[in-house]
Amino acid sequence: MKATERWRAAWLVAPALLALAAVLALGTPAPREAALLLACVLGLTGIIWRLQRHADGRRLRTLDGLLESLREGDYSVRGAVSGGDDAQARLMGRFNALAQRLQDEQRDSHESVQLLSKTLAALDGAVFAFEQDGRLRLINPAGERLLGRPASELLGQRADALGLAPLFAIPNGRIHPHAFPAQQGRWQIGHASLRSRSQAGRLLVVQPMERALRDEEAQAFRRLLRVLSHEINNSLAPIASMADTLTRVLPAPGTSFDPEARADLAGGLDLIEKRSLALQRFLGGYARLAKLPEPQPVIVMLAPLCERVRRLVDERIRVDVDPELRVVADADQLEQVLINLLRNAVEAGGDAPVELFARPEGGQARVQVRDRGEGLPSSDSLFVPFFTTKAGGSGIGLVLSRQILEAQRGSLELLSRAPEAGTVAEIRLPLASSER
Repeated sequence: MKATERWRAAWLVAPALLALAAVLALGTPAPREAALLLACVLGLTGIIWRLQRHADGRRLRTLDGLLESLREGDYSVRGAVSGGDDAQARLMGRFNALAQRLQDEQRDSHESVQLLSKTLAALDGAVFAFEQDGRLRLINPAGERLLGRPASELLGQRADALGLAPLFAIPNGRIHPHAFPAQQGRWQIGHASLRSRSQAGRLLVVQPMERALRDEEAQAFRRLLRVLSHEINNSLAPIASMADTLTRVLPAPGTSFDPEARADLAGGLDLIEKRSLALQRFLGGYARLAKLPEPQPVIVMLAPLCERVRRLVDERIRVDVDPELRVVADADQLEQVLINLLRNAVEAGGDAPVELFARPEGGQARVQVRDRGEGLPSSDSLFVPFFTTKAGGSGIGLVLSRQILEAQRGSLELLSRAPEAGTVAEIRLPLASSER
């Protein structure tokens, strides 16, 4: 026992000890005196016990008041700590440490809320947080502007009453055209689950994309016009020049062609025909990019597909594919992509071996086409439509392949094999769910 506790016990038994000392000193008292002595001992013991209980009650009431202040959120209260080492001093010391910690956490929480509030206010995108019952709990200023009403009128309303419930059915990250009460346009829709006060809720983020998409479309249109004007001018200039030359070659009315003039005329017409066909092929390439059909993804066994492509392209291609590897893809379109990439690799590598490799990695299938050619050209335009480094190349194979894969939640990259010679065309595709 601590010193204070020992003193409390000593005070409680002090009357009995004094009576015992008197008996030992004066001898055994008479029955009447013994009864009186016993009554005095019990009375004094009771008084001391009541005084101690009263002091304990006062301390408990003080502690109860301090705890009530904490319950109400006032973490600035502190209890007085005596200089002793008794239980009360230790209890008050621990209470003060708890109050200080809660006060620090309250201050940190308040600062975090202020930072979050300022961040939400600065966002261009609208943010809506809904409770488990679908009622709006939080909205930022962009959300108020989107719905055309202040937060005081919106908080507590259900998502369907605000016209926001259908947006949760849109795939996460999808760009979707939508007309809100105050604004309309194209928006990127994001949503996620959240927990607040041990209850499930939902978060909805509506990011405006109209301006960014317009800028991107304008840039793409300008690039398209530059390419079209360049290619068309390249075709029309020699056609116009040749037409003017042929006009001068034509003999006067009533005269016959001499053999040399006939040969010049035939050669000029042949040139016009070739340039016209080249222009048709060029415009047809753009049509192919624009009319790519929607993919029909299914579960595809990759090994048999790769073996089939190898037989179509070149029997010398080395195939190293996990026989159990399954991906989610459009089999026909994936086959076309592999044919394009393998043909490029065979042409780049010459007689050197070409490898087709595939393994699962991090929830995706990693497919690589490896050649031992001269490596990547020093250009950032490999995926620009109609850019080609091959004589007679169309310049749409890589663009078309990347477009096909990205439509199937995949990707295509060209990597150098440095320090070795050659290039790696790396495809990433989602694995079938059973292999993730």
